[in-house]
Amino acid sequence: MATADDKVKNAIQEGTEAVDDKILAVAEKASEVNKRAGRAAVSTIDDGRDAFEHALTCGKAAIRSKPITAVAVVAVLAYLCGRLKR
Repeated sequence: MATADDKVKNAIQEGTEAVDDKILAVAEKASEVNKRAGRAAVSTIDDGRDAFEHALTCGKAAIRSKPITAVAVVAVLAYLCGRLKR
């Protein structure tokens, strides 16, 4: 016959095992989420790099096709920046 002490000990043991199982399940899910976030970050960085390279290529093409316009735009932007700093 189990005494009250044995029942309490068994309940504590079962509770700690249940908590350990839940902790492991949460840790596995957190690890999966962390891996997905890492993959998403790498993908975002790659997409950003590709977009920047494309913009740079387009900018170079625009400058080569209309160099005088490009110089005029830069001069206007420099003038406006100078006016804003005052």
